[in-house]
Amino acid sequence: MMVGMSLTALEHELRDSSARAENLASRLPAAALARRPGPERWSPAECVEHLNLTTRAYLPLLDKGIADLSAKQHLSPGPYRMEWKARFFRWLLEPPARLKMPTLPPFQPVAIADPERVIPDFIGLQDQLLERLHRGDGLALDQYLIPSPFAKNVRYNLYAAFVVIAVHERRHFWQAERAAQFG
Repeated sequence: MMVGMSLTALEHELRDSSARAENLASRLPAAALARRPGPERWSPAECVEHLNLTTRAYLPLLDKGIADLSAKQHLSPGPYRMEWKARFFRWLLEPPARLKMPTLPPFQPVAIADPERVIPDFIGLQDQLLERLHRGDGLALDQYLIPSPFAKNVRYNLYAAFVVIAVHERRHFWQAERAAQFG
């Protein structure tokens, strides 16, 4: 297992994603947020909504893990480690995209009623992720496995989940920013 980044570095990455979202919202009107650069490509709003759907799936898994670790007083000051599956997944997701990966139906951003709501929703969900990250500080995050919301037979630790969330956000903001160039 390889030692990963600190929780402080993860917090900075999550805050950077929030800043990227706010940047999109400040420079794109609703029509541009909703405009797809091509028939099979997502709009900037769809990229961000996909992240919202993903975060909503992760939050209960993070909550359960943090609650279990807290109840058992399973503590660790870090540094935290990631198992090889999570390191590979992180590498695979890192932008620029190395290969296109299909998105499962529960995570496909369909029928966005109000593209202007997507970014404030994202910011609110980011605040919830940051709150979980702070609650997990000092717990043995790399000793508690959760199933991936994308594949129940794939498991990785809570620390790796936060890392995967951050890199997944970078990937889709890279995608959203490219889509915005065509709008």
